[in-house]
Amino acid sequence: MLKPRLIFLHFLLVFTLQPVLAQFTATSSPFVPAPSDSLRVTLLEAEQLFQERNLPLLAQKTAIEASRAAVIQARLFENPVLSVDQGVYNPTNSRYFDLSKQGQTYVQVDQLFYLAGKRNKRVQVEQLNTQLTEQAYFDLLRTLRFALRTSFIELHYKMQGYQVLQERTQAVQRLVTALDQQYKKGNIPLKEITRLKALLFQLGNQQLSLLNEIQEEQAELRLLTGTPATTTLVPLVEETALQPITGNQLNFTQLLETAQENRFDLKSAETDVQLQQANLKLQKALAVPDLTVGANYDRQSNFIRDYVGLNLSVPLPLWNRNQGNIKMAQHEVERSQQLLTQQQRVVENEVMQAYLKAQEAQKFYASFDPNFRQDFDRLLEGVTSSFVRRNISLIEFLDYYETYTDSITQLLELSTNRLRTLEEINFTVGKPVISY
Repeated sequence: MLKPRLIFLHFLLVFTLQPVLAQFTATSSPFVPAPSDSLRVTLLEAEQLFQERNLPLLAQKTAIEASRAAVIQARLFENPVLSVDQGVYNPTNSRYFDLSKQGQTYVQVDQLFYLAGKRNKRVQVEQLNTQLTEQAYFDLLRTLRFALRTSFIELHYKMQGYQVLQERTQAVQRLVTALDQQYKKGNIPLKEITRLKALLFQLGNQQLSLLNEIQEEQAELRLLTGTPATTTLVPLVEETALQPITGNQLNFTQLLETAQENRFDLKSAETDVQLQQANLKLQKALAVPDLTVGANYDRQSNFIRDYVGLNLSVPLPLWNRNQGNIKMAQHEVERSQQLLTQQQRVVENEVMQAYLKAQEAQKFYASFDPNFRQDFDRLLEGVTSSFVRRNISLIEFLDYYETYTDSITQLLELSTNRLRTLEEINFTVGKPVISY
């Protein structure tokens, strides 16, 4: 028959652990922060906020409009040049600025005409520059979207991990509070209460460290979505929608083809080759002299009165035939072609690396028992019952309890790593081919 103090201890532990077990056996839900200005967002809603409010993205859009204005400028013709030479003093009639027929006035109008298609070639160069700016925007969009989606995922699972750690800390705190009273009465040995307090201190440090990581992810996500610093974002992820990825979605050949069509850094390298080739044509055209056509009127100083003449002027390309710029442009064409080949290899290797990582993550995820958490919950209930009946020691119970929490943390890390590898697939191919 049990002693009265042990019977009291049994009832105390059952009363203390019952709400804790009810929390652990319930379905896990995301951590809900205390501030009232929290904002619950799905991944789709976060992406909408990102495209509407992200300042670097909006700034890059402005750069696109500026580059389009450069195309407009390149299409414009040169303005005509008007020259006027008016006599200051006419000694024949002693008049200043004599505009009459007795005075001297000379007027000339010149218009520059570009030859060898220089104007069209300049327009083509600016159009290609505009394409580069647009492609830089879409590549920035790809990079920032990857940062957004990975931050969203990591924040979601870190909040869940924080909830598990917080529940565990609260449970141990209740145990310490309850058993500390029994220790003072001599019913609990010092080594058990010391072990619990040491565990509580360790859990406090882990909770603080994880909370700092959550705040860093919060700051990153707020910057990406343009939300106020006082807002706490709560990611909403539908766990049931996270199904294993099929082999059709992880086909290297298809992923590489998708990347070649949608990677704007690769398209930028291709456009840069076109730009350098267009610039080479422009530099060769600049070696051709331009024609200036003008008309002039001379009232008094020519061989006849009221002289009207036509003048043409062309610079003679004797020494400067734009040789240096042409040679420079030729080297730039070669450089851009080499960089294009390098970028093609980079894309191919990035897709292969992301493909292999996602494939391994999928295999490990598929081999994981989906009922692991429920089975561990039932095991913890049995361990708790054994501890209440004093069939196991407090240290053994805490070891089981710690193993449970560590296993839940590892499960959350597994889910995070799996989704991170899928996001790397989306990032390397240039668009979200895998959604959830």
